[in-house]
Amino acid sequence: MSETIQKLVDYIRNEIGYDGRLDHDADLLDEEILDSFSVVEIATYIQTNFEVELSGDDLVRENFSSLSSMAALITKRSESTS
Repeated sequence: MSETIQKLVDYIRNEIGYDGRLDHDADLLDEEILDSFSVVEIATYIQTNFEVELSGDDLVRENFSSLSSMAALITKRSESTS
């Protein structure tokens, strides 16, 4: 498991309170692990803890539906700021 995904898993467990199985590619919204409020919270967490800037265009379902998609977004934004 990548360090980025592990940090996201830890956040979902500790801050959102989900303690079930978290598959990297599972749709966290369809499975009701995340809701619109928790997506905003995790977007803020990503900006703060991974030191990336997210734009309004980034705040779409496809970027926050799975751990893999969030990790890809973090990588993309990290590369664009370096």
